[in-house]
Amino acid sequence: MPDPQSIGTLQLKQPGYTFFGGNPAGQVGHLLSNVIGFITLIAGLAFLFYFMIGSINWITSAGDTTKAQKARSTLTNALIGLVISVIAYPLVFVLGQVFGIPFTKPKELINSLIF
Repeated sequence: MPDPQSIGTLQLKQPGYTFFGGNPAGQVGHLLSNVIGFITLIAGLAFLFYFMIGSINWITSAGDTTKAQKARSTLTNALIGLVISVIAYPLVFVLGQVFGIPFTKPKELINSLIF
C-alpha cells in the first residue's frame, strides 16, 4: 500500500514543516518570493495603466505638440519601467552566479547568513 502522505513523487505534506513553527529561513524565503511576485504584478499593471493613459493622451492631443510630447514622455517612461522590471530578475540571477551568492534562492541566502 502506498504512503498516504504522498502520491508518486508529489508530497502532500512536508514532514516537520508547520507555518508557525517550521524553518524560519524557509518562511522568510517564502514571504520574499511572494513579495517579489506581488511587486512584479504591480509593475506590470502600472505599465498597462501608464501606457493606456499615454496612448489616450496622444490620440486626443489633436495636433498640439506640447500634449503630444507629454504623451510621448509618458509612453517612454512606461516602457522604461517595464524594461527595468523585466531585466531586474535575470540581472540579479547573473550577478548571483558570478559572485556565488544565491540571491534568487532566499532560503539558501538566509541560511548562509544565519548559520
